[in-house]
Amino acid sequence: MLLSMVLFAFATSPLGLLARREPRALVGWGLALLPFALFVVLCTQIPTVVGGPPIVETLSWVPALGLELRFSLDGLSLLFGLIITGIGTLIVGYAGAYMEKDIGLGRFLVYMFLFMGAMLGVVLAGNVLTMFVFWELTSVTSYLLIGYKHDYPDARRGAQHSLLVTGFGGLALLVGLLMLGAAAQQVGVPADQAYNFDTMLAAGSQIAQTSLYGPAMAFVFLGAFTKSAQFPFHFWLPGAMQAPTPASAFLHSATMVKAGVYLLARMAPGFGDTPIWNYTLVAVGGFTFAFGAFVAFRQYDIKALLAYTTLSQLGGLVLMIGLGGKYGAEALVTLILAHALYKSALFMTAGIIDHETGTRDLNRLGELRRLMPRTMVIVGIALLSQMGIPIMLGFVAKEWALKAALESNLAAPWPMVGLAAIMVAAICYIIAAWRFFKNAFLGTAHPDVLQRNVHDPKLAMLISPAIPALLSILLPFALPLVSTFLSPAASAVYGQSFTFDLYLYGGINQALLLSLGAIVIGGALATQERRLASQRIIASISGAQLFDRLIEGMLAVATGMTRQIQSGRLRTYVLYTVLAFFVFVGIPFIFYGLGDVRTIQNDTFYFYEVVVIGLIPVGVIATITARSRLGAIIAVSMVGAMMALVFVLFSAADLALTQLLIEVLSTVFLLFLFSVMPARFRNFSPTWVRWRDAVIAVCFGVLMSGLVLASVSTTLFQPLAPYYLEQSVPGGKGANVVNVILVDFRSLDTLGEIVVLFVAVLAIFGLLRFRKQRNDVRPSGRTLQTILPGEAGFLTGNAAHEGDSSTPVGKAKENMP
Repeated sequence: MLLSMVLFAFATSPLGLLARREPRALVGWGLALLPFALFVVLCTQIPTVVGGPPIVETLSWVPALGLELRFSLDGLSLLFGLIITGIGTLIVGYAGAYMEKDIGLGRFLVYMFLFMGAMLGVVLAGNVLTMFVFWELTSVTSYLLIGYKHDYPDARRGAQHSLLVTGFGGLALLVGLLMLGAAAQQVGVPADQAYNFDTMLAAGSQIAQTSLYGPAMAFVFLGAFTKSAQFPFHFWLPGAMQAPTPASAFLHSATMVKAGVYLLARMAPGFGDTPIWNYTLVAVGGFTFAFGAFVAFRQYDIKALLAYTTLSQLGGLVLMIGLGGKYGAEALVTLILAHALYKSALFMTAGIIDHETGTRDLNRLGELRRLMPRTMVIVGIALLSQMGIPIMLGFVAKEWALKAALESNLAAPWPMVGLAAIMVAAICYIIAAWRFFKNAFLGTAHPDVLQRNVHDPKLAMLISPAIPALLSILLPFALPLVSTFLSPAASAVYGQSFTFDLYLYGGINQALLLSLGAIVIGGALATQERRLASQRIIASISGAQLFDRLIEGMLAVATGMTRQIQSGRLRTYVLYTVLAFFVFVGIPFIFYGLGDVRTIQNDTFYFYEVVVIGLIPVGVIATITARSRLGAIIAVSMVGAMMALVFVLFSAADLALTQLLIEVLSTVFLLFLFSVMPARFRNFSPTWVRWRDAVIAVCFGVLMSGLVLASVSTTLFQPLAPYYLEQSVPGGKGANVVNVILVDFRSLDTLGEIVVLFVAVLAIFGLLRFRKQRNDVRPSGRTLQTILPGEAGFLTGNAAHEGDSSTPVGKAKENMP
């Protein structure tokens, strides 16, 4: 069932192209039935998940490596799955009405369905490698959504930032997950189970004692922080607001930005009691929580304001995971639900305001209370939940977050750090919410806005934000039901099964007093919102600008390296290839591989074997020191002939025949080539360069010899020769083992070599035909023909005045050496 759900989202994505047909608003709501079907299927699993163990499904993926596609549905994945499909249903229907006049609506909905399928794969995956595949798909599909308006530079820039930052984090995450899997195997977890979430988390306390744990967590944090836009990787998220509003609403409320939070929450039961886990998440999450809220109320663009509050809330979720404990798990899942509801409503209403007024600038808006009263009500309800005003669901979530800080078992001062971040964010949320509401719905709008026919949109667009906004105010009246639904999710985060009871009022306590105090302080400061927003309290440093400069610097370095390496000289290419091999293979081999080198002891060398082998270095030296090209060809041929003789001496007749054929063809080819070149070599390199190349060549030869001896004498792996000898006849139906290896066991490798040679032959044939055509169409008489751009030309024809320096041809002839 779980795999079918993910595949259903991907398989039905092409149906989004139906939105090209009219009426698009109706077609959009028709297509919304696809995610709604997934939502209904997940709803049917609520009793099973609440009352029993997780649902687990496996499918063999790469049996030889012990890899499998593993999917699991527990309380946490069920919560995220319902949010993804539920909000996704509303977003798809909303998009059909909002983008009704957009000719690319079909393409946009295809991206949306792919995005939804990728996110479902992330939350339903029961194996870290399975999850990583879908993790990267979310980066790719979000790139397509953010860059949907690819004609706009800001959209391309925002999409590029999101892909580069999250893609970089994804690579780091892969390294971290592989290291955790290796650590799990070190502590005794079977290799075929080391990458499953359940077995990895069960061995979490043992993994935390290994040397791989610290580096692995650093890479995992890097992946999660970039995905969920934690400081200092936060800058890509505000840039993602360049996406169409439906994509922004889905991205910020239900999908990719919460993937990092989901991963940390999933891993919390296994690693949540280690200092590196708790202190890192409290520090990073707490700072992002306060920083995002502080920056949010200074924004003039509605979507930017909402984007920074999302950034802040993501920090708050990470903070809850870091604080740990039962209250931390309870606050986390409650905040996830509350945020998904009010943030989706706010983003969709921001799109409605932009759609009707033509602007999102709070300095130009106003008076919408009269022009768009229904929209005002929806925005007001959602903002009340974001501010944490009683009796909204956001108020319940905020109070539980305060309890998580007050009841945390972390050593001082970390609980106080978390508490301070929560209070700062709660105060700033009120200022930002009032700033949004006041400037959009109160006061007087700009004359340009009033000239438009501004009114509430039709029901097809208004119903989508209305549903989550109403749920934000209705769910607090059904908190026992909400608690029953959220308890399995909190248990999955905490690592032990338990139930909890949310309530609106539990008496006068410290958390309630702090919550009310934040409301009072925030309300007082909100009266000065314009003055606060205009103050230069912190330096205006744009992370996006710093990232752009970093990318520009990397491109400049890459350009310089390319110019240096891609010089057009084969000698340069060989030099850098050999040096790179030294760095990445030679140095590790010297430090870790010399102990495996064993010289082969053989007392049965014959005199003719010594002579044959001794002639090989003689031929090499003769080739290097030869003054004439013919002498070099003869010396090289001698090396090849001696190699063929070595094959004969060791009973490899087929290899000897192949070697002789290659030598004959090479000699003929070199003779043809050198026949049109000067007979003797000339030295164009300084003496020190030739000596440098000689030293590098000798060192490279010694290194390769050592690698061969180490590979032959190592006992780390079983030799392959017995396997090929045993399987040659039954597996390849041939007694010639070498031929069977080339044709059967390494058939794809051989096919690749044949393809490369065939392509090279086609290229040579094409060049010869091109040259023939050029010769056929070349006019007789006085011409100046250029071989290749940037190279010296040559003169053809027997012009009577070609030596006359007064003509262009004559001047060219005069200047030629």
